[in-house]
Amino acid sequence: MNKNSFFKKTKFVYLILVLLIALPGCGGSIPEKSQVTEPSTSYEENSNITPNKDITIAMVPKSLDNPVFLDALEQGERIGRELGVKVEWLGPMQSDTNVQIAIVESLIRRKVDGIVISCIDPAKIKPVINKAVQAGIKVATFDSDSPDSNRLFYCGTDNYAAGVACGKALIKEAKARGKDKKVLNLLIMTADKESNNLNKRLNGFLETAREGGIQLNIIDTLYCNDDVNIAGDMLEKHIRTEDTPDVFFSTGGWPFVSPPESLPGFHAWCKDGGISILVDTYYPVLEAAEKGLADSLVGQNFNKMGELSIKNLYKAIKGEKIPSSFINTGLELGDKSNFAKLLEGKQRWEIK
Repeated sequence: MNKNSFFKKTKFVYLILVLLIALPGCGGSIPEKSQVTEPSTSYEENSNITPNKDITIAMVPKSLDNPVFLDALEQGERIGRELGVKVEWLGPMQSDTNVQIAIVESLIRRKVDGIVISCIDPAKIKPVINKAVQAGIKVATFDSDSPDSNRLFYCGTDNYAAGVACGKALIKEAKARGKDKKVLNLLIMTADKESNNLNKRLNGFLETAREGGIQLNIIDTLYCNDDVNIAGDMLEKHIRTEDTPDVFFSTGGWPFVSPPESLPGFHAWCKDGGISILVDTYYPVLEAAEKGLADSLVGQNFNKMGELSIKNLYKAIKGEKIPSSFINTGLELGDKSNFAKLLEGKQRWEIK
């Protein structure tokens, strides 16, 4: 799938979403900022899904403008075609819990068979997940969980383990550079304060580093709201201030979706000895790492999230047992010794 096609497609989905939520008789309301007026073509007209399937499963990412979810979408649709299940892709254009809630409300009214959702705010989304379950809809989470809800299972990364791996990478880098005995100024980037998955990664990172004897002084936390378009700008602007960190840790790969050349200040900081550690190993992140913008990466498997979410939710809809309430999709570890090899196994988003 071409990256541009992905964004066009997500806009089509968003239009249908807005219509579903906003049309009289469909109920619900959405914040003013989520209103859109284009485009004019529907999702159904632009997908390969055969209409009139007996079973409909909706996948709801955190946002449609974050291409990190592209792999999950592709694999979810592939499995849907194999199983003869209609898979829909609906989500906020930008990360917005109120819009996610409105989406699930609309899916309840439509009486879909299953919902797989990546939760922005696990506490706020919990009531509507429980409402969907009470209405007889099978609900699971992927990527980011709402563990206290009545969802059937979570399919995704062991996020605390991902943070632990990042913390171990920091200990290794600090010792290798003789910096493990000094207080290190830490700059953090994450999407928001609420996401269950991101907070687990951050906690795993901080606790592991501190247990390993690394003294950290958090100088700032940058919240990019899952927006790949502003993450790089935020990082570049901060690194040019006088509040220079010794370590940069990001709970996701947002800042490296932009071309590495757009981060000259950050690149110079890395060359000057800054330690850069991130979660994610998709193509642009690995490409940036190989060019010197990261020391260690911990990757997730969004292909498996899409594949296993749909497979297991289908089982639940058919009344079959699912293997576990936590379906772990594993981790991929990267450092300077294997960035190039990992990159060989990835595809540019532009040519997928």
